[in-house]
Amino acid sequence: MVDRSDDSRDAGHGESVSLTVSADEARAIDTWSAAHHIEDRSEAIHRLVNLALDAQGDADDVHLR
Repeated sequence: MVDRSDDSRDAGHGESVSLTVSADEARAIDTWSAAHHIEDRSEAIHRLVNLALDAQGDADDVHLR
């Protein structure tokens, strides 16, 4: 994993991340997205990442926000 703690990029701007998922993972994301009334797959992935990081933060005392 790359340590970006000294990264000079502005923290206020988003960073693009490319992700390849299997067909099963894509279907699972779309199913979760529909159940949560999220129409955009990118937004669904963003929310799922935040949920996972928040859950990890509860266990590891790491916080995204």
